[in-house]
Amino acid sequence: MSPRINQTRFKIDRIVNGISLRIEPVTKEDEGMYFCGLSRQNAMDFSTATFLAVTGQSDISVLQTPVQGSVSPGEPVTLQCTVLSEIRAADLRVLWFRAAAGQSFPEIIYTHQNSSSHQCEFSSSTSSSLYEFSKNILDQHHTGTYYCAVAACGK
Repeated sequence: MSPRINQTRFKIDRIVNGISLRIEPVTKEDEGMYFCGLSRQNAMDFSTATFLAVTGQSDISVLQTPVQGSVSPGEPVTLQCTVLSEIRAADLRVLWFRAAAGQSFPEIIYTHQNSSSHQCEFSSSTSSSLYEFSKNILDQHHTGTYYCAVAACGK
C-alpha cells in the first residue's frame, strides 16, 4: 500500500498552458520522478518525466533522463542515469530495475559495480558520474518502467 498524499502540502493550479503542481514545504521523501497524466476513457497519456532532486539532506542525488516516445520491437534503447555525489565513484553501486505490470516487486536487471569496496570515502566536492544501460527491446515482455538506484554507505 502506498502512503497517502498529504493534500495540505500539494497544490494543483490551472495555468495558461495546463496545470502546475506546488509542493510546500518540500521534504526528502518528495524526491523522485513526476509525471503529468491525462485520463481519457480507457487510456492514460503521460508527459515526459521531471526529476525532483531535494538537495542539502543527502550525500547522493540520482537523475534519470527520460526516454522520449516509445520503442518498437527490435529497436535498441539506451537509458541514462547521472549520479551526483560527494562519495567516491568507486564506492557507489548503481543498479537498474525493471517494474512490469503484474509483478509484485521490481527485478534487478543490471548492476554497475565499480569495486567490491563497501567503504564510504567522502571528497570535498560533489562529482557527477554518468551511467548507461543499453538494451534491445525484443517484444512486449520487455515493456515496463526502468529506473536506476544507487547503493552506498549501507543505504
